[in-house]
Amino acid sequence: MKQVLYFTSQWCTACQGMTPIVEQLKKTKVIPVEKIDTDYDVTLTEQYKVTSIPTTVVLEDGKEIKRYSGALSYEQLNKLING
Repeated sequence: MKQVLYFTSQWCTACQGMTPIVEQLKKTKVIPVEKIDTDYDVTLTEQYKVTSIPTTVVLEDGKEIKRYSGALSYEQLNKLING
């Protein structure tokens, strides 16, 4: 089963633009999406070695299969997850 980890922060301008896109994806409930604030969840940020935000990590059966650092459109995010 796939899952998306979305690493973000409130002060990040690019994240602010992408957050509504991630929230739209969460509403579909087709794939679990976890929004992780890098300022508060240091454990996951370090575990996934996130050094820039926004970063989107796609997991399948708990293992990382894809990663993208930078803002994505809804179409690009769908392609990252399903492509």
